[in-house]
Amino acid sequence: VLFEELFSKLSFQRESYFMIKILYIFLSLLVFPTMSSSTTKISLEDYINSFSWDRRIVLLISEENHLNVINETDNFFNRNSCENEERNLKYIRIVGDDINKYIIPNRYKNKYGIWLIGYDGGDKSYSTDASLLKEIHNIIDTMPIRRSEMAEQTKKCN
Repeated sequence: VLFEELFSKLSFQRESYFMIKILYIFLSLLVFPTMSSSTTKISLEDYINSFSWDRRIVLLISEENHLNVINETDNFFNRNSCENEERNLKYIRIVGDDINKYIIPNRYKNKYGIWLIGYDGGDKSYSTDASLLKEIHNIIDTMPIRRSEMAEQTKKCN
């Protein structure tokens, strides 16, 4: 009798465990897809500020059909990786529908182009085309903090 009673309790616990597992799987299928499809937008201002006093930023905001400015900016960062690293440049690229992932600050709303953003988070230069890229190193090299960085740098790019 004791054995039968123990067996029935174990059987009940196994059934309960099985039911809990089924319920967990069912809820997972309902809840997790809903959670993953909900999109949280990134504050572009906060993202830019996260690099304050650590990195200068080149921000590209472009529509997908502006291939010239997109390709020139991408190539600029690929070709000049050493020079850009020397100047602590971070490339933020927002192209096409990527804009929907961000909360865009008013200063960039409904605008396209390339911005140079300083250590302080302020815009230092702006261009609607890739012309800024030709002058960006010269612009940075005239900044007071950059001049002190250059005096301290031992590694030089070719």
